[in-house]
Amino acid sequence: MHSILFLASCLAASTVSAAPVFSNLYDFSDDVAEYLGRVSRHISRVEDIFDSSLSCDPTSVTLPSFASGLPAPTDGQRALYVALGRGTQNYTCATSTADSEPVAVGALARLYNATCYAANYPDMIELLPAIAYRMRLPNDESSPMAPANLNLIGHHFFEGKVPVFNLDTTAQRQLGVAKVKKDADLDAPDTAIQGANGAVSWLYLSAVNGTVPNGRYTGVYRVDTAGGSPPKTCEGLDAQFTVEYAANYYIYGQ
Repeated sequence: MHSILFLASCLAASTVSAAPVFSNLYDFSDDVAEYLGRVSRHISRVEDIFDSSLSCDPTSVTLPSFASGLPAPTDGQRALYVALGRGTQNYTCATSTADSEPVAVGALARLYNATCYAANYPDMIELLPAIAYRMRLPNDESSPMAPANLNLIGHHFFEGKVPVFNLDTTAQRQLGVAKVKKDADLDAPDTAIQGANGAVSWLYLSAVNGTVPNGRYTGVYRVDTAGGSPPKTCEGLDAQFTVEYAANYYIYGQ
């Protein structure tokens, strides 16, 4: 089983040397150490925690406790998918001076299927963005995202000012499109990976017209954010610039 071999290699690396060997990892970190520690506690009963299929039962998925500061899912809403997002937050500057402040104009990210992770190992899902933030995206988007070998489930981008979560990845996998608007935000906790300028806020985004199929998706939670915030001023910055980030997206529906 590929996933068990992967787990074994991670654990072997962590015991043989000071830094496990992950492809494209920028540097060994406390987050990776904690991740490996949790993996070691689960490995004796794991069957396929890195399953990239959509066959997991998501009924056990729950939001992180810190998300209690955001609106709770209403009766009838349930988690359908959980995705690890890795990409950029996008900004513009009117001028490149200290008198100008960056303005958020959207985001662009790949979404990787972490539904099984969230359903079976909630104590590990929260660590993924912190690790993914330190890693490069695969050159080929059809390749899985390390270190958990998660497969692509969709893309996050903006149409004008409308955030979009497009889960129609291939002709064979048409899961629909959620178009949303921001309903609530919450400052990321102090424990979040800050990056150079801070972690972007946690959000609750509710579905709007244009969601396909109609009524399928009701909202999206952005949680467990890492990085993504801009500098406080535009001094020395280009008119358009991006900031790397990662986050978990809990996609709710009926």
